[in-house]
Amino acid sequence: MSTILVGVAGSAESINAVRWAAGAAATEGAALKIVSAYTTTTSDYAPGLVIPQDVIDAIRGEVSKYVQSAAEVAREVDADIEISGSIVEGDAARVMIEFGEQAEMTVLGSRGLGGFKGLFLGSVSTSVAAHSKGRVAIIPPEAKLTEGPVVVGVDDSKVSDPAVAEAYRQADLRNVELVAVHTWTPLDADALHGYGLTSDEIEEMSQQAVEAVAERMAGYGEDYPDVKVKRVVLPEEPGKAILETAGDTASLIVMGSRGRGGFTGLLLGSRSQKVLHHAKVPVMIVRA
Repeated sequence: MSTILVGVAGSAESINAVRWAAGAAATEGAALKIVSAYTTTTSDYAPGLVIPQDVIDAIRGEVSKYVQSAAEVAREVDADIEISGSIVEGDAARVMIEFGEQAEMTVLGSRGLGGFKGLFLGSVSTSVAAHSKGRVAIIPPEAKLTEGPVVVGVDDSKVSDPAVAEAYRQADLRNVELVAVHTWTPLDADALHGYGLTSDEIEEMSQQAVEAVAERMAGYGEDYPDVKVKRVVLPEEPGKAILETAGDTASLIVMGSRGRGGFTGLLLGSRSQKVLHHAKVPVMIVRA
């Protein structure tokens, strides 16, 4: 049986992630693994300080309660899913990445911190999304379990194929519509008019892009004939187009990783980062 991994930290955000992960486990016929990490290391300001054992035991006891509470929440979602739990000493991001190597998907909650309005992703979620080898789902604080469509970003190249395949599968599992978003230029219509393009020329270029996307997705439609597909093709910055299409009603956004650059192991591209940081609905990152 496959396993869905969810990290908890005793926060409302992680409990929301547990609810989503439990629903996903029930939908996919997977077991649910609940993990919480803790650390007993001291800061650089007190490198020689030894933490008493009774303090360590108290920390472990508190973290154990997080896992137990999460399991109760998961059973409320579906009493029949197989649930296991672990508490692990270590850096939370590292623990989740290591456990995630044995899981089909890792699920984490996000949280709003700092002075950037709309920037919801915490450091653990950022690290796991950037470095995990499997599917990663990030659940925003206000996300609700809905029956809205699955939204996927589509390129006119095979780079987006893994995300498209997973989006079809998710839409089929959830019995919802699939909305495929493709942007054929990062410039909006007003900017294109400024470059001298007429409305008819823009419409013709959009139609050509529609045909290219339809051809790209044709094979998946044969695999999932019951999935109804809506194509949104427009001139717009890709991340913005995906976020606006999903709004707060989509059940899930599926994105490819598209990692680039010189940071070894950093697998998350700028488009996926933007969507993760600003989405109001769950976002799933699929490795290429």
